[in-house]
Amino acid sequence: MTMTRSAFESVVGAGAMINWISVARDDLPVYEDWYNFQHLPERVSTPGFLRARRFVAADQQPQGEPAMIDYLTLYETVDVHVLASPEYLRRLDNPTELTLAVVPLFTEFRRAAYHITVARGDGSSGRVVVVEVQPGNELATLRDALASSVFQELINEHRVVAASLYEPDITVSDAKSATTEGRSSGQQQTSSAVVLIELHSGVNADALAADLADRATRAGARFDQVRPARVFELIYELRSATTSYPTAETSCE
Repeated sequence: MTMTRSAFESVVGAGAMINWISVARDDLPVYEDWYNFQHLPERVSTPGFLRARRFVAADQQPQGEPAMIDYLTLYETVDVHVLASPEYLRRLDNPTELTLAVVPLFTEFRRAAYHITVARGDGSSGRVVVVEVQPGNELATLRDALASSVFQELINEHRVVAASLYEPDITVSDAKSATTEGRSSGQQQTSSAVVLIELHSGVNADALAADLADRATRAGARFDQVRPARVFELIYELRSATTSYPTAETSCE
């Protein structure tokens, strides 16, 4: 799959991994320390990793209720095959002691590897809408609709900073399952595609998600949501300092 880049970028790679993780409020101190100070540096230092962003569900801030907090992590890589590379799998087979202690604390853990097949807009936002949609034969039609009109219309209206489509690669996703970390995590592979919308300031997320689905449908694409759209807010970002980024107007395979 090929994606052509513009002079400014929202995503910084052609591959991605997305994790959905739920953690009990009482376990947040060790979870946060592990994620920000050990796990993300280890992951983003893996050859081919470019950036990681961590988000928390906007309706479940880490103060007060509820008892479980939902998080989303988005890793961007040079291409999806980085997520099945020998060096990445080696690290998964040699988790730290703290990783082996923290991963069982996840009350829910879903993940998948993705090809980023559509990216429109410039820059990124601290507030994103994540929509999981049904994969399958209809995905090509949805891809064309988002790429040709839907994303750009929302950007032109200054409601969206950027938007992208993530299409799952089940074979690459499964590569983790046989590793030490994969066996200890209780992870669930997800096969849904993901539409990620980087919101402009002040935009109503619910109205935007509904409008996105309506425009995709009017463009002739099925938009079967696997789960309701959800808003996440950025809490941490880490970029690689050693990997060369794709230059303007290059195509990433």
